Amino acid sequence: MMVAVWFTSGIVMMYYQWPAYTESELLRQLRPFSPSSTLVGFAIAERVAEGRLDRLTFAPTVTGKTPVGGRLMRWGDRLAYQIWGEQGGHWVELALIDAQSGAILSPVSPSAAAVVAAERVAPGTPLTSVELLTRGDHYMENRDYRHEFPAYRIRFADAPNTAIYVEQRGGTAFGVATRATRLTTWLGTVPHWLYFQWLLQDREGLWKVLSIALPAVGILLALTGITLGFWQLFPNRRRGRWRPTAYRGVSKWHHLAGVVFGLLVLTWTTSGVLENLGTSTLARDGQASRVRGGPVRWDAIRVSEAEAIARLPAAVAIATRPIAMDLLQFSGTPGYDIHLADGEEYWVDAVDGTVRGDMTADQALDASRRVIGESAPVEGVVRLTQYDSYYHAGHGRQRHLPVWRVLFADADRSAVYLDPVNGTPVGFADREARAWRWARDGLHGFDYPFLTYRRPLWDIIVLPLLLGGAASALTGAWLLVRRVRRIT
Repeated sequence: MMVAVWFTSGIVMMYYQWPAYTESELLRQLRPFSPSSTLVGFAIAERVAEGRLDRLTFAPTVTGKTPVGGRLMRWGDRLAYQIWGEQGGHWVELALIDAQSGAILSPVSPSAAAVVAAERVAPGTPLTSVELLTRGDHYMENRDYRHEFPAYRIRFADAPNTAIYVEQRGGTAFGVATRATRLTTWLGTVPHWLYFQWLLQDREGLWKVLSIALPAVGILLALTGITLGFWQLFPNRRRGRWRPTAYRGVSKWHHLAGVVFGLLVLTWTTSGVLENLGTSTLARDGQASRVRGGPVRWDAIRVSEAEAIARLPAAVAIATRPIAMDLLQFSGTPGYDIHLADGEEYWVDAVDGTVRGDMTADQALDASRRVIGESAPVEGVVRLTQYDSYYHAGHGRQRHLPVWRVLFADADRSAVYLDPVNGTPVGFADREARAWRWARDGLHGFDYPFLTYRRPLWDIIVLPLLLGGAASALTGAWLLVRRVRRIT
């Protein structure tokens, strides 16, 4: 029955609508602005935020509370600084500061969160409720979202019953749930990943045990079923009878489906165990700090936001207004990563005002050497505009593109993936990560480059396999029910 649930819920998950906004969706939500010379500046905003961090509520998993960067953006009817920490390759929103007065806006009030959420639905849509969640609900249980809480869930009375999730500390609308999201969650992710909230309260205990033990039982059932199924093939061949199975009715279809799809059941249950083990190809802890060159030198900022914007037309002959200005540090020097409304992106040195677009290959190599070590031999430096086999995203997900990929010829054949403008590590692969990528992601999701990005070809191949695996399990479940009924 459990295997049947996995296969049928797997079919639903092929079309699951991930509730979290992607990076490009978050940027598209931002509105252009013109920074004035009267803004308080990132340095003051960081000091205000750091002085209040001990009073703000963080999810139990958040430990990266040291400010390492931030963003100037239009938030509601004002400009605001969002101050960031870093944890496990993710930005963690620490606080929100009014850019004009320097007043702290965190924790964001329910009414302010409702205003932010209303910008994501049709004008005039009635608001039905605002709730503060200390942890994710059924639609936001994925580990990728755990740093965003506490957050508000704002519901609207529109046709899809939209709910927008707004971060309480940083004020970002980071996710949306609709009727389609809820349907695919309850029929897909909840039964497939055992995402029952009472169980997830002990994620490292009972939930993890069950997530490994149940697929392990599935492996045992698949092995015994395959062995028995092949042993019973062509039992009457020597008597001149060429029927492939001695069974009839549902038993025959269970036998044949088990033989044809048994190996698939075995590989999927095995990779299901691996889903909760091993390492990923995300950037590792400490790598971004090495590229930054240590703690951010907030007091070294000499160029204001308005001055940085003023330098752009002369340097790149454009006059498009920014939608976000990120303050980050690269190689010991703070700078502005400016996102323009037309999609272009530029770096302005916050110390001397130098303007550039992407890093050069030499700069990417120097940054990567700080991650791997100066002595590691280099195999190649390539600017990627699409995913490769190890820097990739599944259906409905997204990772930053383009990137610089620096491949080293060390013992692990390490590969560092860097944001091309600000140099932040966004991915990392070594021998261990590559092995887990194929044994886990490849087997479990048929996540192979020649298939994943060629839908509907992927659907045409994967859907019949899931249906076959479901058929082998469901016919077995029906035989169980029939046998129990006979006994009773």
